Amino acid sequence: MPEAAPRQKRFLFVDDDPDFLAVLREMFGRLAKGRWEIATADNHAAALAQIERSRPDVVVLDVNMPVMDGLQFLRLLRRTHPALQVVMLTSRGDEQTRQACLDSGAVMFLQKVIAPKGFQAVFAALDTMAESGPPSGFRGLMRQVGLPEVLQMECLGRKSSVLEVFANRSRGRIFIQDGSIVHAEFASLEGEAALYGLLALRGGEFNLHAFTPPERVSIQGHYEFLLMEAARLRDEGAQFDGAEPPAEAASAPAPAPLEALPAEPPRIEEVLLCSGSGEVLHYHGGESADPALSLLSQVEQQALQLSGLAPLGRFDRFEVVLKSGRIVCLVQPHLRLVARSTRTSPGA
Repeated sequence: MPEAAPRQKRFLFVDDDPDFLAVLREMFGRLAKGRWEIATADNHAAALAQIERSRPDVVVLDVNMPVMDGLQFLRLLRRTHPALQVVMLTSRGDEQTRQACLDSGAVMFLQKVIAPKGFQAVFAALDTMAESGPPSGFRGLMRQVGLPEVLQMECLGRKSSVLEVFANRSRGRIFIQDGSIVHAEFASLEGEAALYGLLALRGGEFNLHAFTPPERVSIQGHYEFLLMEAARLRDEGAQFDGAEPPAEAASAPAPAPLEALPAEPPRIEEVLLCSGSGEVLHYHGGESADPALSLLSQVEQQALQLSGLAPLGRFDRFEVVLKSGRIVCLVQPHLRLVARSTRTSPGA
């Protein structure tokens, strides 16, 4: 009985230079002789989509990329996809960058090559590394990438996981099921109050675990609104240092923005989520995101003008409440958001 052919090793190469990606695909495809499955992406959003679709064994990242550089993307992947083996590839590798990449979880740091012998050496290194299994477990430290970014990527990827958070004497957990935040617990709090308390922490440590169902579902809102509300509360100074929140916080209901919340949750009609630099990460609700992008641009310009006229600090939130629903725009350093909802309860 003939032996079954070995499974192809899946590689994803991420680089903002499409010509270099084409060369990589041709050279490594020739050297692999059918043993590699090669995918490419020229930006981090496309890379995340490829990771969700093909589950590569190894991701090879260019260090110098626009919007989100390779080191930032590496830190994000270590938290959102801890089982991935990530290799950094650069044409200008100094010792400081190499050490930063290795400290952030890269398994290898390689120089870009041009000559055929160089490609053969890089191919041999990657091929050997892919034979080994992924590292087991992971531990993240809240530094450049914080809890809101991790939650965004887990929800955008429609993942199911448990985000465990440690801060001083307290421990909390956030349960994500199929891209929705369904429960949170922190000290003596549960539900949205616990979620907002965790997202307001100034620092701590966290782990991502496989999903286990919570004892009950305490959160039913859309994650975009939950993160937006957490950002608003954080900006207003509702932060914890890791100690248990005061007793009155456990019994106080979550604050209702501008008016009492309707008995039934609003229906989300349109959502636009962008990175801090304006790159579209997620859009839902229409044929084109252009009107929402234009609205974001107008809000940002008006916010800058208002900040200059009034000594009240930075304006970053714009909200319109109508009888039929609500439009919210959020412009912050780490994200841009437009959300439009309609009410499902006519009497609310």
